[in-house]
Amino acid sequence: MRSDLDRLMRERGLAGVIVLAHDRYCPAFYWCTGQKIHHGVWFRAADGRAHLVVDPMERDQAALVGCDWSTYAQHGFLAMIKAADSQAQALAQLIAKVAGELQLEGSIAFAGDAPIGFSWAMLSHLEAIAPGLVVESGAPDVIALAMATKEEHELEKIRHCSRGAVAAMDAVRAYLGSLRRKGDALTDGTHDVVTLGHVRALIHRKFAEFGLAEDGESIVSQGRDAGVPHNRGNDAEPVRMGESIIVDIFPGEAGGGYHTDMTRTFCVGPAPEALRAMYAQCQEAFDAAMTATKGGALCRSLQDLTCDIFERQGHATQRTNSALVEGYVHSLGHGVGLAVHEGPGLRSGEQNKAVLEPGHVVSIEPGLYYPSRGMGMRIEDLVAVRADGSIENLTPCSYELEVGVTA
Repeated sequence: MRSDLDRLMRERGLAGVIVLAHDRYCPAFYWCTGQKIHHGVWFRAADGRAHLVVDPMERDQAALVGCDWSTYAQHGFLAMIKAADSQAQALAQLIAKVAGELQLEGSIAFAGDAPIGFSWAMLSHLEAIAPGLVVESGAPDVIALAMATKEEHELEKIRHCSRGAVAAMDAVRAYLGSLRRKGDALTDGTHDVVTLGHVRALIHRKFAEFGLAEDGESIVSQGRDAGVPHNRGNDAEPVRMGESIIVDIFPGEAGGGYHTDMTRTFCVGPAPEALRAMYAQCQEAFDAAMTATKGGALCRSLQDLTCDIFERQGHATQRTNSALVEGYVHSLGHGVGLAVHEGPGLRSGEQNKAVLEPGHVVSIEPGLYYPSRGMGMRIEDLVAVRADGSIENLTPCSYELEVGVTA
């Protein structure tokens, strides 16, 4: 939350924070300014003073931010570029100039979005020309930490995205359940052979109804491909009966903004016994993790609980083999907000000291993956931690594996 920023800066001993948007939409910059500014530098001093420098073409958005602002042109940035060896060096000069005007001196945290090489060149030059500024290297940075806990207006945007995702998942369930056999294929009455691409197109249509769009490409994968967690699936592949179909959707507000994340696994027609049994094991782990998820829970303990269950069932986990490609091959979940993947992370390891706090929004997504057996499955809901420590399930939707086929 923004109200956490002062405390986090004090705890880190920071004199200021500087956030970059380098010719692209940047979630951290949007969070700091409330505007989708694509090229700018936001400065914030420990005493709360803030200043924004933007491209003159984005001056109308800058005027809505609510802090002092200026343009690159007013600082003579073009002349700096012409005189410097690179634009990265010129930006370092600009930052040094504005930081000096704001009387920033000491440890400064940097956040935002710029290419790694550009950032390294800029920060290296900044330290050389402004020895009074020290680049803070703490990770995660204070902006990422503050972004991890959501305010009510942020939660409402995530709820809206979640309602759209649930509507899309319900539509997928209804669509798959309406398919009929036609020879060796499945038909919907319009397409003689229904493919995974038809399922994806349905998802896109539902997203559009809610003003949502994909950030990346959602997962609609089947059989062997469902056994590789981030295999996006083959849109040309016909939907087949008796196989696991993973649908993992994580839309966000169109044009940039807040996200949601949810996954369901389907089987068209009766599921083979091996698939049905393994899905029941996955659901046992999911139910236990959801029950244990609450304010004050140590994040790594949720992953350890999930590993305990899967290992008892006879599956390999990352805890037993960090290089495994079959079994339970990932961590339990992650934060979701202006990016699909934020803090806190629900991974094991003593270095993960994160604790679930009110305002955290996290995914709970255990899965089992066996590409050698032609199957994979995952169940995922997105939950928010309330002020009293209980959780709100943002993606309530049926977990039923099998969807029927009309002969």
